[in-house]
Parts: sequence; C-alpha cells; structure tokens
Amino acid sequence: MFRKKVAPDVSLDVKSGHKISNLGNISSIFKGNSNNSNESEPQPSSVEEPISLETDVIKPSTNKAVRLIQEVQKLEDRTIKPFVDYNKGLLLYPILSKIDEMQDNVSCLDDLVSDGILEKKVYEKLIVCPVHPETFSSSMRLYCPKCHSMNVEKLNLFEHKRCGYITESTNFDFSDHENSICPSCKKQIKNFEKEVRVPAMWYQCNDCNEKFDNAVIKLHCRKHEHDFDTNSGQFITTFSYKLKNSEISINSDTNQIKDELLKLLQGFNFDAKLNISIKGKSGNIHEIPIYAKSKTTGESILIFIRNQPSGVDQSDMNSILVPKLDIDPTNTLLVTVSGVNDGIENLATHYGIHLISEPDFSQILSRVEEFVSEWYSKNGGKK
Repeated sequence: MFRKKVAPDVSLDVKSGHKISNLGNISSIFKGNSNNSNESEPQPSSVEEPISLETDVIKPSTNKAVRLIQEVQKLEDRTIKPFVDYNKGLLLYPILSKIDEMQDNVSCLDDLVSDGILEKKVYEKLIVCPVHPETFSSSMRLYCPKCHSMNVEKLNLFEHKRCGYITESTNFDFSDHENSICPSCKKQIKNFEKEVRVPAMWYQCNDCNEKFDNAVIKLHCRKHEHDFDTNSGQFITTFSYKLKNSEISINSDTNQIKDELLKLLQGFNFDAKLNISIKGKSGNIHEIPIYAKSKTTGESILIFIRNQPSGVDQSDMNSILVPKLDIDPTNTLLVTVSGVNDGIENLATHYGIHLISEPDFSQILSRVEEFVSEWYSKNGGKK
C-alpha cells in the first residue's frame, strides 16, 4: 500500500493473502470440516434446510471488488490512473472512494491483478529528492554556468522563410499572434511552424550578460528548499490499472446470456436472481452471477459464467469451488464460450460441477435448458 513515506525503488506489489493454491485441501477452509485424510473428497451431505433467499441474500453487488469493476467499466478507456498529491507526497486512486475505500489502498487493485481481472502497467516515473524521497514536489531550475544566477532567459533565432529575414526572439516573436506581421516583408505569418524556421537556440544570463548553449540544470526540492543533481535523484513508480480485454464486448455478451438464463429458470418455476451475494455455511459472503431456488422443492442452483480469451483454468475453478462448497447448492453449473484448459473437466467432474462449454451462447442456452428440463422432470415438477 502506498504510504505517506514511500521508500524509493521498493516494489509496491501486494499479494492477496486469501488465494487458494491447493484444490485438494480447498474444503478445509470452511468451518466444521474434519481434518481426516479424506477431507479432499467432498462427502454427501445430509438433507439440510434450504438456503432462504430472504435471509441469506445480501443486496446486489455489495462486494467491493464487483463494485470497483463496475466503476472501471464506466471509464472511457477502462483504466484506473493515479493522482499525485505533490503537497502531501501521496499517490492516490480517487476511484476507490466510490467503493468506500481509502484512496491510497492499492492492495485491493493488486488483488484484482492477481485474479487476472486488471492489468498493471507503469504509468509514470517520478524523480524525487534523494534526501527527502517522501516529498514528490520537485521542479527544474536553470543556472548560469558563469555566475550561477537563476536569472536565465532562453533565446531563439527566427528566420522568415519567405523573405529570409532573421532576428532574435528578443527583438521580434513570430509566434505572437498579435504581432504576426514580418517586420521586413510586411507579410502576415499565418502558420508559424510552416513559415518560420528556428536555426539556433541559446541562453543568456540577465545578470552577467553571458551567452551560452547549455545551462546548468538542477532539480529543486520545493518543500525543503534545496537543489539536488539530476543524477542523484531517485525514482518513484506509479502504476495504472486497466480492465483486461476491455476492447472486447465481453460484458454485453455476458449480460445477455445472464438475462436469457434468468428467464429460462423462471420458466421452470425457479425464483432466480442475478448478481447477488449469498451467505455460506461458514458465514462468508459470496458473489454469485446467477442463484436460483425451486419454488416447489426448495432445491438450489448456482450458475457461473466465464468468457475470456485465455480459457478456463485452475484459478477459475478455485473461484467457483469456494462458494460451491460453502453454499452447497443442489447443482452448480459453469458455462463458458472460452476454451477449457487441460485437467479442468476432470476437476469439474470430481467436485460435482456441471461444465458446459460451447462456441456461442445460443448453444449454451440450449444445453442449460436440457440440463434443467431433465432435472425438473426427475423431480416431477410442473411448469
């Protein structure tokens, strides 16, 4: 996390402390699980009281990560950019205040990078004082190499291409729109870049009148009022965070299939909800894309949707297994138009997750309908 005092060249990456790396032991994170040797095998649970939508559902999109993604999607380039408070020496991300987080809490952004949702890129390198690196406010100063005065002026030599007139910028400034008449040929200068050439540039000290090509450049620590050499300055790296695959219309496609799946489930007499938070047996809250519960039998279903060019991998399974094991629904579906990486189908079967992978959402919708229809018929349901 960025602090008011940031050590130069220190990695600011924050690793999430709750990532799951071992699928075999995933069920052990929930309360009440035994520590015997078979804990990696999910055991059939006895019939428990159905999860009540009224008591266990939190209002939609209360999860801060989900809310943050929604805010990023509203940005024109879907990129979170830092704001530098030069006076206080802070690196801030104002968008975090919209999800009730401190603006310098970069750990929640880095968590989404670890989850593969955001992409982290270098935004800017700030050069800071080597003695006071916590102070970001620095400015450049030019000094006369002879008398070391700061009273230095930059001079240009201008040439009017049309008539060949040459003069110093102190005598006539061709770039001044109010005086854009050449003093020699009296023609108006309409386009400075095309009509005027700058054959030379130099500096002049107004105190000692010395003219020179290269001024002495120093950086000035504004807060503590001292100069430091450019070579001794240290760097603070600021980062931007871009929503991955933002150029692809994944979000609209996913929303469309969500709406279609919602209608399908409602047609089979399910009370279905989109993007809601469910409290599991452990007391933890899980964000679920689609949660539905039969009005007749009380059985429940979770549906997760993945749509990414990289395909479904183990990290996707991790994120699904946690709520699946904690909520313990009757059925869990993972639907995707992406490819499925090696070993994922076996993991899905092992943990009782019905995997549906098709190249387009219309085929996915048909297969979900087949699955729900068969399940519905076995339970003697009536539309």
